[in-house]
This record gives sequence, C-alpha cells and structure tokens, in this order.
Amino acid sequence: MPKLYAIGIDFGTSNTCVTVATYYDRGQGLLDAEPLNRPEAISFGLSATVPTVVFLGDGDRLPPEIGEIAEERSVYYPEQTRSGFKMRLGDRKHGKQSFALARQFLEFVRRRVAEVIPLDAKDTSIRFETIVGHPVQWTADQRDETRRAAQEAGFPNVRLEEESMAAMYSHLCDERGAFHPRPGSRILMLDMGGGTTDFAFLQLAMTPDQRPVSIPVDPAPSVPAWGDSRRSYGGRDLDRLILEFLSRDWDPGLVARNRESLMRDVRRFKEAFSDRIREGDSEHASLWLVENDTFPVRLTREEFEEFAGEYIQQLELLLKGALQEARLAPRQVTHLILTGGHARWYFVDDTVRRVLPHLSDANRTILRHAQPEQSVARGLAYDPLIRANRSGIMAPVRRAAHAVWVAVPNGSLATGAQGGNSLSWDEPVVLLPRGQILPYQNRTPLRLRVEQLALDNREAQVRVRFYSGQSRTPLTERVARFERGRWEQFTRRLAMHLPWIRTSTSDEFEVLVACQVDEHELITAEVLITRYVQGRPQEVQREKMTLSSAAA
Repeated sequence: MPKLYAIGIDFGTSNTCVTVATYYDRGQGLLDAEPLNRPEAISFGLSATVPTVVFLGDGDRLPPEIGEIAEERSVYYPEQTRSGFKMRLGDRKHGKQSFALARQFLEFVRRRVAEVIPLDAKDTSIRFETIVGHPVQWTADQRDETRRAAQEAGFPNVRLEEESMAAMYSHLCDERGAFHPRPGSRILMLDMGGGTTDFAFLQLAMTPDQRPVSIPVDPAPSVPAWGDSRRSYGGRDLDRLILEFLSRDWDPGLVARNRESLMRDVRRFKEAFSDRIREGDSEHASLWLVENDTFPVRLTREEFEEFAGEYIQQLELLLKGALQEARLAPRQVTHLILTGGHARWYFVDDTVRRVLPHLSDANRTILRHAQPEQSVARGLAYDPLIRANRSGIMAPVRRAAHAVWVAVPNGSLATGAQGGNSLSWDEPVVLLPRGQILPYQNRTPLRLRVEQLALDNREAQVRVRFYSGQSRTPLTERVARFERGRWEQFTRRLAMHLPWIRTSTSDEFEVLVACQVDEHELITAEVLITRYVQGRPQEVQREKMTLSSAAA
C-alpha cells in the first residue's frame, strides 16, 4: 500500500527538532486513522535536537560545520560562528545573509533526514510532505522566507504550520485517551521558545461538522516594555540576563571575546538550574572553561528572582494581555497547552496558577509534554492526519494575526469606498483587517484616485506602499512610471515659461488594489494603475506581487 512520510521541522532559534511519521496513503487525501509509525524525533548524535548554529569555516584548514560541532567551534572561532539567524529572516538589513544561513542549516538537516527515510527514492508508491513550523506572530515575509529556505534546501512539498497549533495537534493525537476537550472549549496555547513567546487561542466548534477557529494574539504592543525598553520575550533574553549576572565581576573584554561560547554555557547552566529549583533545591553551581582558565559560577533562587524579577513579572503581564486581546475572562479558558523548552521554568507554573487558578495538571486542563521541546515537531508530523480529518478534529480555520494596509501619496478613496474618507501619505487604508478569517480575497478591489503635482516633464509616476501589522511594518512598494509623449513634454516646458497657458500641471491616476491572503498569511496583491490625461485614460500598468519586506 502507498505510504506517506510526514517530516515535521520545528526550526528553532536556539535548537531545532525534526520528527518523521509514516501513514498508509489511501489516495485523494485519505490516510489511515492510526499512523503506521507515530512521530519520532530524529537523533543528532545523542540528542533529539540539534543546535541551530552554523560555523562558516576558516577558509583554510577547517571546513564549514553545522549543529553541535559548529557550537563547539564557537569557543575558538566566535567571529566565524552564526546563531540566532532565524529571527533575522526577512530583515531589511540582515535578511539575505540570514536566508543563506537558514538554507545552509536546513540542507544539513535534509541530509540527516535522508539517512533515516528514503527521501531520494524514485518509488512512486512513496509520497513525502514537509511541514515547517513558525511563530504565530511572524509577518508574511518571515513566513515566506522560511518556506523558501526549506524548499531550496531540497525538502519536498513544503507547507507551513503555526507552532502553537502544532503543539495542540501533538496533544490531541498523542493523548486521545486523556485529552477530550468539550465542544465550545477555548484552548490557550503558550509557546515559549528561544526567540519568541507566542499566544494563540483555539475556539472549538459546538457541532462536529464545524471547523474550530484559531485566533493568534500579540499582547506585546499593549504591555509595558521590561528591562531597558525590551519588547522581545524569549529564552535568549533570559540567557543574556543570566550571563550579565554571572560575569558581572569578569573582565568585559574576556566576555566580549567569548560571548558565543558563553551563551552556550549559559543555556546548559540555566536548564540545570531550572531543573534543580523544580526539584526543591535552592541553588546550582558549575565550573566553566574560558580561554584555558576555569571560572566557578553559582546561582541561587533568591539571586535569580532579584535580577530577573522584571522578566518573570513580564510573563504575567503578557498572559493577562493575551486574555484582554482575545476579550476573554480567565475562567473562559478551559485548557492551557504549554510548549517550547522555555516552558519548563518553575516560574511559568507559578504565573499560570496566579492568572488561571482553575486550571491544573491534575485535572488535565494544563498539558505539557515531558520533553516540551519535541511537542511542536511531533504535532507538525501529525498535520497531514489532522488535514485528512482522521484524528477526530477538523483542521482549524485561522484568523489573520496582522492587518495589511496600503498607502498612496496624494491619493483619496473613490466615492462610496469606506465612506469616502481622504487618504494622505501617512494615512494608510486597511486592505485586510486583523482577525479576518483566512484564506481571504477582496471581493471588490480598493479604488483610489490620485492627483499630484507634475514635477518631472519627461515622466509621470505614482507610488503605492504596503504595510503590515499594528506598527505598520513596510512590506513592499510599487513605483509605476509613465513616459510622457513628445507633445505633452513640449506643452509642459512651454507652460513653465508662459504661466498663463493653463496646460494641466498635475498628474492624475486611478489605482485599483486587490489582495489575496492564504491560510498562513502569505500575501499577494494585484495592482492596476491607470494614468489619465485631460480626464481620459491614457495608459495602464498591471502587476502581481508578493508582499514582503524582502521584496522592497
């Protein structure tokens, strides 16, 4: 019988986990309800995860390395080691380099996967799907760059899935006998990774024939910043705090030179520290080797809660902010799913008890894997089963986490559109409202009239800009240029010297914008721009584009 191999990649900021599940494929999107092989993590050495680290090589004796070896190389070659590049995907300044590093890293992962499953087999009875996770708050360009990096690394049939949703799939499918949320349940998914902490709610339908709704929320903009005006909240933020405390009496130059290797030591130290505190101990100590010298390090619970107090408190503020964003009272949350390696911290449990006291591990309303760093990757490999609706739950409908805006300088909305309000340079118009059910497509294109001063005698141009999110992050822009005819050029030059000649001194355009957004908020837009001369359409330009900052 034909088989489907599902490859789940939890592409993490600090560590990456990859799982593979096998299903009998009955064709036409149907899979057996019971996997042939449930998701299992692929080992990298002796670990179920691999550090998301790239060593570039020294150009002479040492070749490029990935993962554990690359992390070890960072001790001696910190300037040639790269980590944290996932968070810079789609960035205007560092995006190209980060994409190249992500692709190089995923090429290494693909080689390891091909050692476990017949990824390069030419067998028509075998099919593959690759599902890559992403934080729910990622913008369109970050998602698109993630998918493209996996495709160019050689993974087949790449799709994306929200990490928080994957965590829920993992519990639904792994714990069918214990996890039975009732119709209408509201499940909060809290994904605490190295780079981000993401919140999403799943509203289960009241009837089995209706799809649940996924509602990602981002409380960060509405919650006060912490520390030195930080808005990020993830494991790496805590790593920096711990390193600052443990190295407070060290030579700053020593810390700067060895920062990459020290961050690796911090990650190992904090995991052991957190485990010791959960077990009831009050401190943890270790010995670090830095530039051939040994440095004793020690941290007590009291010290930790003093220097990391704002960080600990921020989780409570974010959790309450997520409830406010979703317009839910704490009692309306019926279940909490905790995922990500950072979810092990003892203060996470303390925070949950304060904000959601009606939930607990005992009554199975708080769910967390014994290895929470694997739960997203396992859920990603269950994704085909969910989509085939053989797991007992229908794939959810998603709501947009980010609004999409369009702005045209000197433009105004056409009569009848959105009340006919005027539009200026700093006043974008919403194309896609936040919270809109996905996938989405404009039923009627947005219509804008533009009249602007003609500053160039040879060329007329109009600029269309797109933005995303509450902070209106630039996505891309389109500049349409129309070359003027010879007669128009002549009359405009004449008008400059003979001002009583009232040849039109302004350029007029009509801009039509249609927007399509798929279920993962990957956005495409079609722009139709018509130039008018003396009230008559003169020339038309049309373009279909992907909206991402990488294209800007």
